[in-house]
Amino acid sequence: MPFPDRRLYLLFTPDRCRNDPWDTLLAALDGGVDIVQWRVTAPDRGGFERCRTACRDRGVPVLVNDDVMLAVRSRASGAHVGQGDMPTDAARKLLGPAWLGVSAHDVAQIDAAAAAGADYVGFGPCHPTATKGYATGKSTAEIEAAVTAAAAHRLPLFAIGGITAENLLPLQALGVDRIAVSSTILDARDPRRAAESLRRTL
Repeated sequence: MPFPDRRLYLLFTPDRCRNDPWDTLLAALDGGVDIVQWRVTAPDRGGFERCRTACRDRGVPVLVNDDVMLAVRSRASGAHVGQGDMPTDAARKLLGPAWLGVSAHDVAQIDAAAAAGADYVGFGPCHPTATKGYATGKSTAEIEAAVTAAAAHRLPLFAIGGITAENLLPLQALGVDRIAVSSTILDARDPRRAAESLRRTL
């Protein structure tokens, strides 16, 4: 099925929330998050179902990070894989019509993701980010090249990595129109306001 026009992607890890994780998730959804990734390392089927129910009640799709089989078994909206996870072509076969996202760090990886049937790419890190331990972000030229490559494939690109309401505008000037965030919302004192600020800029 075609990937929907979604712009504000929350990478949701309950353990990373400053406040109660479920209050944080609901606040983020109310603030304008329109797609969510379940991003945990240890199995937590109950947590996943709680996340999916909250999102489903608001018409927001949930994708599973890394665990393609959980996405398949639970009939989630899709899955997301990184460069060190299950190969993209194998994930594509397992998921069938469900959505597949792929992390990419350069143009060659974007080209490969498109060839293997990805529905979107997450490109970055666009700025330094403690979430994944990146001390530096991509250069302006690298981001522009990634946006151009994804557009050539008609592949939605979510910029990722250290994105805040303050540094979003320069990314938009480079052609970025979709973002994926984690700590900017999860670590906010007011997650709804944080999401609203990003949403307004988008």
